[in-house]
Amino acid sequence: MSTWILPALACLAFWGVSRFLPKLATRHLDPHSALLFEVMGEVLVALAVLASLGFKPNFDPRGASYALAGGMLGGLGVYAYLLAAQRGHVSQLVVVTALYPVITVALGVLMLGESMNLRQGLGMGLGLLAILLVAT
Repeated sequence: MSTWILPALACLAFWGVSRFLPKLATRHLDPHSALLFEVMGEVLVALAVLASLGFKPNFDPRGASYALAGGMLGGLGVYAYLLAAQRGHVSQLVVVTALYPVITVALGVLMLGESMNLRQGLGMGLGLLAILLVAT
């Protein structure tokens, strides 16, 4: 078995449950407060990772800038997700937001020169169609 599959499956499980919990949270909290508590949970994970590194993380200004920007965009995405969870059905919301890889793949192709074949392109197109079908 490939070394990446177990962490990928863990990610699938963690993200799957983590995108269900905001619907429960926004039944009791406004999205602003829910975001605060969600970020506090992420900080706890970050502190555990920092401790596992002996409080000496690897640092490169460019890499740190990309990671910080990714964290900020991720936080904005979580906030938007919380707003949507409060207003809509999680069963529809998660289908639309789970198609974020379409953007990631497009950026990989356009900015990193990664390749995509016709079948993969059709799959992305069907993913975009899924957004239309689920959202209407």
